[in-house]
Amino acid sequence: MQPATRAKSRTVGWALRNQLMPTPLAELSDVTVERNGVRLLHLPYLRIDSGEHCVVFGPNGSGKSTLFKLLMRFYYPSALEHSTGQVKLFGQSEWNVWELRKRLGFVSSEIDFHFTTGRSGRLTPLQAVLTGFESSELETPPESHTPERIDAAHHWLRFFELDPTSAKHVGWLSTGERRRVMLARAMVLQPKALLLDEPTAGLDLVSQSRLLTKLSAMAEQGVQLLLVTHHLEEIVPELDRVVMLKQGTIFSDQSKEESFQSEHLSKLFDAPVVVESYSKGWHARLA
Repeated sequence: MQPATRAKSRTVGWALRNQLMPTPLAELSDVTVERNGVRLLHLPYLRIDSGEHCVVFGPNGSGKSTLFKLLMRFYYPSALEHSTGQVKLFGQSEWNVWELRKRLGFVSSEIDFHFTTGRSGRLTPLQAVLTGFESSELETPPESHTPERIDAAHHWLRFFELDPTSAKHVGWLSTGERRRVMLARAMVLQPKALLLDEPTAGLDLVSQSRLLTKLSAMAEQGVQLLLVTHHLEEIVPELDRVVMLKQGTIFSDQSKEESFQSEHLSKLFDAPVVVESYSKGWHARLA
């Protein structure tokens, strides 16, 4: 069976299997995103159940970032002649974005970059985390800092091994420290799920390991993880399902063990790829 056929079959299988399941975290039907006449993404159907740890994996230009922005309501399906498509999150197609952030947090290198310069970069870690309550990138007014909010900010900063009393500006922190501040910021509203776009990009080996350990701990505590990446090293053990994208559509939708085979990845990347497994995951290299 060809990869495209297998992907379609697998996607239909997920759809049939989930018909009687509880309200999913995300359900996308006949979704297409186009910009300047170029098709970036086309998804006939994709469903991610609540509580299901999932990886969206693929090469550069495969549509991963577009899907991330759809889920975060930064993008909307293109209104085409044949269909406008539908994106449902937690069973709803219409959302107040601030209300959505209470249920679906997110961290990306883009939002991280916003806190490196200007007024946002001059915030302390605690001030930066407190902005998460208002989905803002600027310092929130002191009168909004209730004891409950401060306690939550302190809790998540400590969880990520950061000092809540630090006066150091987030723009001066290392990339690893700032990424953990952004994770704490995303978690203060106690979202049910966390959407991560290449969370270890730019991190050294030690910082990467520290952050991935925390993600595993969060998954064990019941926080659903949705990871968007092309780095095998970012895939923590708790992530079970792998949705692979290629040229803006679903290439395959299956388990990690099926997905991360040399032959399968070679077809995904159109290059000879050798996959090596080890105790904590996988590593890929060109043959």
